Amino acid sequence: MPQNTDNHAFYLTQIHQLKELQKLDDQIYEVQQILEKAPDELRDLQDKLTKAEVQRDRINDKISHLKESESRISREREENSERLKKSKSKLMNTGNEKEFSAVTREIDNLEKMTQPREDELLAVRDELRNQNDSLNELNEQYIDLKTQVEARKATLDEQLKSAKDRLAEERDESSRSIPKPIFQRYEFIRQRLQHPVIVPLENYICPSCHIAIPPQDFNEMLRGEHIMSCPNCQRLIVWRDDFLADDPEALAAAKAKEMENTEGEDGSSEAE
Repeated sequence: MPQNTDNHAFYLTQIHQLKELQKLDDQIYEVQQILEKAPDELRDLQDKLTKAEVQRDRINDKISHLKESESRISREREENSERLKKSKSKLMNTGNEKEFSAVTREIDNLEKMTQPREDELLAVRDELRNQNDSLNELNEQYIDLKTQVEARKATLDEQLKSAKDRLAEERDESSRSIPKPIFQRYEFIRQRLQHPVIVPLENYICPSCHIAIPPQDFNEMLRGEHIMSCPNCQRLIVWRDDFLADDPEALAAAKAKEMENTEGEDGSSEAE
């Protein structure tokens, strides 16, 4: 338990100030992560857009080829139909059996050529409809991707810069209330280690580096009079109850959980 009430109150105030500063640093860290990932996200969108463009070009090539085929088959069908009409007209004017037989064979051949052309034309037109449907669907995706890319380019840098500037300003204001030596220790750690800088302990093990705190240091920390550092990772360490002193609900929940764990361990010991 703390021996000096005034020292402990000042100690708790410092913890609260450091926690508020760390919250801002966490937000700044998140913004920095977004800034680092943003080019990759934009590149992914651009790659998808490029792939969509390639697919559109391929489908347009297929559609162009199918339209040429449709036009050729339609033209051949019309030519065949015109020859068939002429042959039937010629049949009416044949003067002998030999000529009649020849024209009849010609008509049969033309009629045999007609059905395959009809089937081929139907198949081409069916495939043309399928390709147009695919193109329409792809166009929707393309427009959506293009909109995303343009919006990302237009707003991302501005929004992130604004957020970073705002948080930096809030951080500057927050840091002014922290005693200079404590702030300098905090900054020294923050610039060299990953978040967090200040960590709460529930036992003698540092939750960041997982190394045991020497008994003398641990007991000194429990006094709750000044901010201490983990001898191994150098992060600022405080007792859990002091860390949560500005959040009564969280502190009550932590203590309740601790009691449950203790009762559970006692029950296990009795069962054994």
